[in-house]
Amino acid sequence: MSKKLKAIVSPFAMISLSLFIIIGTIHMATDLSAELADLINGSISQGFRRLMASIGEIFPFSLFELLIACLPIILFFVIYRAVKVFPDSERRLRFVINLAAVILLIYSGHLLALGVGHNTTSISTKMELSEVEVTRDNLIETLTSLRDEVNSLADEVPRDENGVFTHGYTYAQLSKEYSDAYIELAKLYDFPEGYYSTAKGVMVSEVMSYLGIGGIYTYVTGEANINTNYPDYVTTFTVAHEMSHQRGFMRENEANFMAYLLTSTSDDAGIRYSGALNMYSYFASALYKTDRDAYYEIVSGLSDLARTDIRASNAVTEKYGDTIFEEISDFINDFYLTSSGSGGIISYSRVVQLVLAYRYGSD
Repeated sequence: MSKKLKAIVSPFAMISLSLFIIIGTIHMATDLSAELADLINGSISQGFRRLMASIGEIFPFSLFELLIACLPIILFFVIYRAVKVFPDSERRLRFVINLAAVILLIYSGHLLALGVGHNTTSISTKMELSEVEVTRDNLIETLTSLRDEVNSLADEVPRDENGVFTHGYTYAQLSKEYSDAYIELAKLYDFPEGYYSTAKGVMVSEVMSYLGIGGIYTYVTGEANINTNYPDYVTTFTVAHEMSHQRGFMRENEANFMAYLLTSTSDDAGIRYSGALNMYSYFASALYKTDRDAYYEIVSGLSDLARTDIRASNAVTEKYGDTIFEEISDFINDFYLTSSGSGGIISYSRVVQLVLAYRYGSD
């Protein structure tokens, strides 16, 4: 490499480009082989996710939230540097290359931590679940079963002065519950070993609410960040969902299904209640689109206590929903899910198929 080129292309830029080539090649290879994706996702990718999560675990608050808050400062510094080096063509080119290298490095991390996970063997294959057709009959049967489970648990769970369910856990305690539950599930199924860092409530949950985001996992800090504006029956399920991403379940429908497995197998009535009521909502929506008369007949039997919890969740949605910010957030989320191979926002509803396979298609 010539002296002039060395002056323009920094060692950092060379390392970033090299990592991108290596990780990009690995990612393309996992596109062709789910078995290879399983191997990489359960080893190299999981090790990387664990490393990043261990950094975030040092801080008692959401490090991701702090990084987002610092973005204006970072952007100001980048613009300042750009203006400062602009008169010097050589320094300007070096700055642009280094900036591109930073972006490339972040994207490489995304491919390794999340991208490979989208190419893995489906969770239904790992659990040896047979494909089950979604029919009116099994929707009715499952929704009825979930409603009855919700009703039976609704009287047992703790509630606040307004009659709204409260799980009574700190996020650290709830994270430990799910970590232990996952260990037991991993003994039964071919799930990757992994690491859970403590889920964290976000202080600016109102911003997440306006964006229509209940929780978010980011590999950069490895944290499961939770919108605390929603009632506990929602956040309890959201914690399990986001922590499933930490374990390498990157498809949204599979993370939802994992959340159901983690909650429904718990010894704690409140956690089981959260799982049942959240899944009740998915099946109610599916049956509403299939047979409205059957839907109205079943939901009319839902207990008043459960209705109180649903109203509490709807109140948050009504307060912050239907804004341009939510529409932009939905567009970005849908684009991300589609580009990652998850099938877009509609993939969330596919959890219904997985639960039916779990109930009716287990070998």
